[in-house]
Amino acid sequence: MATDQMPASCGTALGWAAHRLGSSAVSHPRKEAVALWAATNGDPGRVLLTADEPLEERHWEAFRSSVERRASGVPFAYAVGTVGFRYLDLLVDGRVLIPRPETEALVERVLEWTARHGRTGAVADIGTGSGCIALALATEGAFARVVATDDSEDALAVAAANVDRIGPVTPVELRLGPFLEPLRADAFDVVVANPPYVTGAEYAALDPGVRDFEPRGALVSGEAGMHHIRTLLGGAAARLTAGGLLALEVDARRADAAFRMAETAGWHAPRIEHDLFGRPRYLLANRAAGPRP
Repeated sequence: MATDQMPASCGTALGWAAHRLGSSAVSHPRKEAVALWAATNGDPGRVLLTADEPLEERHWEAFRSSVERRASGVPFAYAVGTVGFRYLDLLVDGRVLIPRPETEALVERVLEWTARHGRTGAVADIGTGSGCIALALATEGAFARVVATDDSEDALAVAAANVDRIGPVTPVELRLGPFLEPLRADAFDVVVANPPYVTGAEYAALDPGVRDFEPRGALVSGEAGMHHIRTLLGGAAARLTAGGLLALEVDARRADAAFRMAETAGWHAPRIEHDLFGRPRYLLANRAAGPRP
């Protein structure tokens, strides 16, 4: 069937999609076809139960476009334009990194720490990208303020669209600028980030679905993969209240190096925690009591 010819039924459309994806070496093409339908048009169970029903043109156009993008190698989230993150449905495209489950667990650690210590002041999300961390904290936490920064105007445009889409009760303030600089002299109970943490060589060896589509600036952090973590460990204490939390997602291969760097920088009680796969993934540390640096 030609892609410019609308199928007569939903079932025929799914059959075409499975064939198109399979011919492009997409794994599990039938499963992906159903998932693409669900992402663009709703409940996959209904289309399977009503496969013989006539197909509406608006449903076909959205579905066809997403299938063609996926068949060309575009990651699933970019192909459909949205991704689930905790309880949110966020807009994503090639201007921002696709949020991962590991980052959902970083949010969980921040929420647990703030609840345990009664911290309900301000939180800062550094390098926000799609705004996933900031919006999850704004919708699930009990913070007075959430500030999100990014040095990419393109990324902040996506984050702004997601703020409008979610409409969190706690406002999310977006600030443009390099890493900690937009925080100015404000004081925060938490500074959280999923910073870039791979080397240039590691980036070149990434799966093409990541390397060829996701923004390089959100992934690469200098020759050793530690530039952004070093910047955060060197400057975040000056933006934290006494005892405030710095929570970072780190590369499992350099978690020990990040821990030693935190110790050297004078952070209180630095610790590494593991993700769901048992990999060292999160660096948590507190600003020592006393005047801000």
